[in-house]
Amino acid sequence: MKVRYESMRVDKSLASKYAEELSRVLSCVNGLSDIETLLKEFEARFAGYIGRKFAVAVNSGTDALQLSLYALGIGKGDRVIVPSVTYSAVGYAVLYSGAEPVIVDVEPERFSISLQEIEKAVNEYGETIKAIIVPHMFGFPADIEGIRRIKEKYGVAIIEDVCQAESSKYKDRYLGSFFDIACFSFSYYKPISSCGGGGGMICFDDERFNRIRDYTQIWRDDYGLTGLNKRFASMYLMDYVSINVKFRYINHIIKSRRSAKRLYEKLCDDYHIDYLKEREEEFVVLQNFPVFVSDSDDVLSKLEAKGVYALRPYVPLHERKVFARYSLGKCEHSEVYRKRIVHLPLFSFIKEDEIKYVVETLASVEGD
Repeated sequence: MKVRYESMRVDKSLASKYAEELSRVLSCVNGLSDIETLLKEFEARFAGYIGRKFAVAVNSGTDALQLSLYALGIGKGDRVIVPSVTYSAVGYAVLYSGAEPVIVDVEPERFSISLQEIEKAVNEYGETIKAIIVPHMFGFPADIEGIRRIKEKYGVAIIEDVCQAESSKYKDRYLGSFFDIACFSFSYYKPISSCGGGGGMICFDDERFNRIRDYTQIWRDDYGLTGLNKRFASMYLMDYVSINVKFRYINHIIKSRRSAKRLYEKLCDDYHIDYLKEREEEFVVLQNFPVFVSDSDDVLSKLEAKGVYALRPYVPLHERKVFARYSLGKCEHSEVYRKRIVHLPLFSFIKEDEIKYVVETLASVEGD
């Protein structure tokens, strides 16, 4: 048996629905303004789903992060705190905005951004710290209450990076509804995803942030383009089609992923494999199933030899050459993540026998 990390099984099951939606959309649009109307309708639905007043559909999660920084007035001379364990686009978005990232370590239990390291960074750099990007990693909420205390204490802006945790909740509220602004990604392996492309969303409550929409329209103004040094695009039509269809089936998708998570947990408990755990006040929708192993590089190669294509851990930002000089300290817990975490396949409508094969194979290679 072969089990890949990613799968387009859900897309194949919805292929006829995609065709119907594309036909419907093409029958009612005759130009760009019609597409913009469709996007605005979807933005309103998604904002309501998350529990926000406003949303803007954009081309990717990376653009969502960069636009959020612009909307908060962050640029040259400013600093933004980011964790070392995150997707590299988070660090690049800060650099693209003209600001400087301050890379901090994570906590050791689920590798979320460390509150203690945030405090160190603020004390080190003072008022030049204008924002903190808080990723909810792997589907798990970061420390919401702790981040609230930091925001109240220092008055910095908080950007929730929900690109890996769409539809997860903390105390019955969707992630993305807690702080100044929230960013989402709809790339191909997310619960709500495009059919292979990009797509992202920015959610907020303050009408001042409608300048984000202006940024996505800036191509109509040559002076605006020279000021931003980049064109930001709205969500593309074909991405909208697949995302809009999946949004109708989100409850089925969540149910599938939650069932897969429970089976993974039971089997891992049976084989004494340690994994990242959901807490009582949380509702977690996973995008993969992270487990602790003895050595990630060794285990990954052995899994692949047996047909299990798991995902390698992210290279922590502080270990990347482009970000090394921005690191605050050694980021020891981030290095533990890099050496000891493997992300097992968990996608919409993964089958029970596939999960059983993955866990049994992992147990066998760890026992070699």
